[in-house]
Amino acid sequence: PLVSIPIPDDLLEEIFLRLPTPDAVARASAACTSFRRVIKGRAFRRRFRALHRPPLLGFMDAAGFHPAQAPHPSAPLTGALAPCAADFSFVPAVVSSASYIPRGVQADGEGPRWRPRDVRDGRVLLDWVSLHPRAMRICCYMEDGYEELAVQPQDYLREFEPVLAPNTSEDGEEEHFKVICIAKYHTKLVLFVFPSTTMQWSMVEPPISPSLEHMSCFDCVRGCFYWTEPYRWSDHLMVLDTRTMRFSTVDLLTGYHMELRGLPDQSFDRRRPNAVVLGREGTLEMFSLVRQHGSFALYHTSLQNNSQEWKLEKVIQLPRQYHDYSISTVGAAEGFLFFRGTLEDIPVENVNVDCYSMEVNTYGITKVCTKTEKYFNRTCTLPYFSFPPLLSEPTI
Repeated sequence: PLVSIPIPDDLLEEIFLRLPTPDAVARASAACTSFRRVIKGRAFRRRFRALHRPPLLGFMDAAGFHPAQAPHPSAPLTGALAPCAADFSFVPAVVSSASYIPRGVQADGEGPRWRPRDVRDGRVLLDWVSLHPRAMRICCYMEDGYEELAVQPQDYLREFEPVLAPNTSEDGEEEHFKVICIAKYHTKLVLFVFPSTTMQWSMVEPPISPSLEHMSCFDCVRGCFYWTEPYRWSDHLMVLDTRTMRFSTVDLLTGYHMELRGLPDQSFDRRRPNAVVLGREGTLEMFSLVRQHGSFALYHTSLQNNSQEWKLEKVIQLPRQYHDYSISTVGAAEGFLFFRGTLEDIPVENVNVDCYSMEVNTYGITKVCTKTEKYFNRTCTLPYFSFPPLLSEPTI
């Protein structure tokens, strides 16, 4: 008779909270409908996320999903999911890719034209990559028998970066999303915003002119995007608050950063030197990658909320095994810094790239996976955490 006595939902919730991993919770939800009802509840999911950081599953780029490999702790979870985790063939193409290939130009062979541009909060943002070269048309005309170029004094688009706005709800249960496209023109910045609540694009022109040469490298910290120059030091960070849609800047070359910028860096490859990370409350923190005498080091610096001077927290020497590597930081998310590297003097094509994570609080470095790229540093690498909200159905 005791077998038929139902277990109260609040007791089931306490039991499921003690399961160690999300895959264990998913297996429990498949046992019976009562288990699944408790696990799908908002209260349980909110409590489970507070106790368990989302697992790092691997990296995503134009070639697809690269799962974490053994002995990484996420390898058992990603092994079964790798074949279908980044299959974008189900996305309807608005136009045939063949019609986008200019005459005499061959496809790059790097997979489908749908490419991941951002990964956040269990969502993947894709855009359709045209093979048509983006160029300005310069018209020619004849005047007094001479051919001259007529160039109109109009603004032109230099960079277009789509990103997913972070979830800023307090309980993490926000089901709506927002896509932001940063359009950088020669003389201005324009934001195109697409909230899922209205399914309509709107335009915002911030009162700030472009202040970075490139804006393709960014990190997300507490609801704000921080841009740094991809391959060199700049005078400042460029910041977009996704809640107010306002731009601002943060001085970069103050305090210890002046000394750090003056260090003789022996890296001549085009690599990203800086990444902004989630620091302690009221503190902005950064890791800067420098190579000297054949060895790499990460310089951890911080900027207190009421301070104007960057100070040095710690210098982390990378192990000697990276002595002959070409290394670049990838970015930061969920308390990790990511970097990747490949041996120097490698062939031009089909490069084996090792991807690593470093826990910001402990400085512990873990190899996540090895993936093959057609050309090193050609594709964007995105760290991929967790999946959509627990047990939710995939949607487009």
